[in-house]
Amino acid sequence: MIPALRECEATELICVASRTKEKAEEVAGEFGCEAVAGYDALLVRDDIDAVYMPLPTGLHEEWCTKALLAKKHLLVEKSFAMDYASAEGMLDLARENNCLIFENFQFQTHSQWQTIKSYMNSDELGKVHLVRSTFGFPPLPKDNFRWNKELGGGALLDAGAYMTKTSQLLFGTGLEVLGASLQLDPETGVEMYGEAMFRNEAGQVAQVAFGFDYFYQCRVELLGTKGKLSTNRVFTAPPGFEPILLIEKQGEAEEVKLPADNHYVNMWNWFAAEIQSGDFSNHWKILLDQARLLEQIRRLGARD
Repeated sequence: MIPALRECEATELICVASRTKEKAEEVAGEFGCEAVAGYDALLVRDDIDAVYMPLPTGLHEEWCTKALLAKKHLLVEKSFAMDYASAEGMLDLARENNCLIFENFQFQTHSQWQTIKSYMNSDELGKVHLVRSTFGFPPLPKDNFRWNKELGGGALLDAGAYMTKTSQLLFGTGLEVLGASLQLDPETGVEMYGEAMFRNEAGQVAQVAFGFDYFYQCRVELLGTKGKLSTNRVFTAPPGFEPILLIEKQGEAEEVKLPADNHYVNMWNWFAAEIQSGDFSNHWKILLDQARLLEQIRRLGARD
């Protein structure tokens, strides 16, 4: 995110903060900016309009609250909040201080997503009635923060958040959660993997799966009455990577190569443009809806 911030013409890197002076100086030296020891020292500065917060989810409520009280706009790593109540409280504070909060799902800004979404209503696949999406990867070492419950660890707030965001992007907000299942890791108490199913008002259904115990999966499929679209690198396409869509119909298949893109730079451009717009209400709505979906998956999945 830092190299992309520097590349983006709409943003300027002022400083980097860390809990220790040594680490701040190390990163600041690499990227040619000022080093700040301690997050509080960054937030009191008046030469900063916005903060990028890569902290784990379990630390967001404390530091997002402090940033919003300091009237800083926020680009926050996913997931935004530990639960719905926390998201609601932080968003109330964002409204009071007229601050933008962006959840950093940068994949949605990749140009391949405009193409994928165009197939939802183009009729080339017929009527799209089902979306299937999977995001998962092999087990991480147990000392990784993603296994730490207090820091917001677990597959739901990590990989599962991509699934709820994907369903929002393709079907809109206000989805009904039809069912969910979560499997907890007995050692850490966080989710190893899970599945969920959503439905929108038009009756279209999304089936999603996510986890820390997969071989690498990063896919979206659109199933229509005339054909199917599937992807090969939909969430983590690096700069320079050319995505491929596979379009299948009865008795035929076609690969469509799409142009490379840099969704990191795209996200910074979007974030800066929305700050300039001054209207943050739709982003607040989307954030709260995302938190609702994750909360309902957790509640329904806990029944298993």
